[in-house]
Amino acid sequence: MWMLLSILCLAIVHISGNNVAVIPDMAGTLDTTIYISTIIAYIILGIIIAAITAWIGVRTGQDLVVVARSIYGTRGKKLLALSLLSISIPASALTGGYYAGEIVHQWFGLPQGLAALPCLILFSLLAVGHSHELLKISNYIGLLLLPILMAFFFTHDSQLNSVVIKWDQVNWLLVFGLIGYNVGGMWSALVVETAAYLSQKGIQAILLVILAKVVEGIFTLYMVYLVLSTGAQGPLALARVASAMGGDMMRYLFNIVLFCTFANTMAPAMLVNARQISCLTRLSFWPSLLLATSIVYVVSFLHFSFILSLMGYMAVVMILFIIYTAYFLHKYGMNQQ
Repeated sequence: MWMLLSILCLAIVHISGNNVAVIPDMAGTLDTTIYISTIIAYIILGIIIAAITAWIGVRTGQDLVVVARSIYGTRGKKLLALSLLSISIPASALTGGYYAGEIVHQWFGLPQGLAALPCLILFSLLAVGHSHELLKISNYIGLLLLPILMAFFFTHDSQLNSVVIKWDQVNWLLVFGLIGYNVGGMWSALVVETAAYLSQKGIQAILLVILAKVVEGIFTLYMVYLVLSTGAQGPLALARVASAMGGDMMRYLFNIVLFCTFANTMAPAMLVNARQISCLTRLSFWPSLLLATSIVYVVSFLHFSFILSLMGYMAVVMILFIIYTAYFLHKYGMNQQ
């Protein structure tokens, strides 16, 4: 029972801006070719990278920062900081700037660029523990995302036999961008920390991560199907699906749930951004958080496709770092602390 609950909890934690925003919006652009890209990124390669990352946690019993410092020294810690930021900054710009700003734009009519700033400030304050009760409420509201989408499943005239998987039409840059978004950045640190916490369970901890990725991948594929079957278009195509299912009121409520989902993702993301910038610049936490917020805000003005492409290239660096770290541990070992 603990395994089932842990799988669901870890899968829910991993559901973020890429699952509920980027993938559904890309579905409206790429049509059915998004299916194969999603399967490769979230289920095939995503599982492999997540399993290797989880093995690092089980093998060492430590989080990724401690592992990097122990193996590579101070330079390794800074290299890890750069690797994490290369994914986390553009991912934060998409989730916390572009998409959260789009929701505020729809609510209040503010220009999206202007609307992104208060969103990022809010997420940064939540990251340092201000309005802790507000974050708890946001977490509870974000949990409504799954039952709402399940309700869409039962009320929608599903014809899953219409899903066509075209293996010869893979957008590899998109795949690597999604992998970076999904298993790079802060999520790699989260997986290692989770596996380290469960390291006494050995192979079961790695299995937990793998099964959680499978659940997340299936969930993401279902959202792609919802968007394609209803003909919804971005930005925030899922919100348009909600509107088609229940009218403007449902779309408004769904946007609230989406915004809370983004907040649940962005609070730890901004914390990771600030800590890694502090590691690189030796600034104290608050100046680092201010710098992180400013950088994310500026990056959010870049074109959507450019940000995703940037994550695609940076994902390769992050993946190589994880694989080499696992190879080093396999060859030379590292005792659990």
